[in-house]
Amino acid sequence: MQLTRLLWLSLFISGLVAAQPQTQDFSTWPIIGEVKLLDADQQQFVSVWLEEQTPQKRGTALLLPDWGSSPSDARGIDALRQALPDIGWETGAILPPQPSKNIMQSGGDLEQLANYKLQLKAVLETAKQTQQEQFGFQVIIAQGVMGAWLVELLAEQQIPAPDGIVLISAYYPDKNLNIHLATQTALLAIPVLDIYADDYNQWQASASKQRLIATNKNQKFNYRQTLLPATADTAPNSATLNKTVYGWFSSLGWY
Repeated sequence: MQLTRLLWLSLFISGLVAAQPQTQDFSTWPIIGEVKLLDADQQQFVSVWLEEQTPQKRGTALLLPDWGSSPSDARGIDALRQALPDIGWETGAILPPQPSKNIMQSGGDLEQLANYKLQLKAVLETAKQTQQEQFGFQVIIAQGVMGAWLVELLAEQQIPAPDGIVLISAYYPDKNLNIHLATQTALLAIPVLDIYADDYNQWQASASKQRLIATNKNQKFNYRQTLLPATADTAPNSATLNKTVYGWFSSLGWY
């Protein structure tokens, strides 16, 4: 049964890649979890789900990998996706729609920008409806460019605010947009855990500094920024990432 599912998924994704170019061959995904197709904005998006492994469910965490990464990419958020169920969280990792480069720079196409926001909003709304039960805390964890887009949607109140968000090396590949991102982050009412890796890329390094300055100026007391010594693609650093997120949950009184 599992082999049949993997073969079917490989065929499906090979068709998906033609419409949504990425930087890797998704037919090689190491699938751990239940694959669900999200029907959103007249398209289908792949998501991978794991149930909580504890008697009491803490909540649901939706995870958005950086663009060009799969939901089960070991170089991204996969270790966190697999670790959270052990401490009571249902996780759903989503392959988000791919933003074009020109809308991630100042002066990009406004129509494309609006359409992309609607598409991403539809994907997140569908994913929320897909979770097993609407119970417990709701958290969205987003990496790289998708972290920036998540803040954008929340700042414009395009999606309901979750109980908290986790940004992992969030950035735009544009200086002016990163300044705007810092201001938007500082004005969010919800708690924010802002994790940055010291060797992710040059954009996120400067973007994280701008966010720290903006949140200090605006006295955002429910903001925490922390450094991950390296990217999360090795076991020790993945463990550090997992402990950091768990520690933040505990500081919010969720444990």
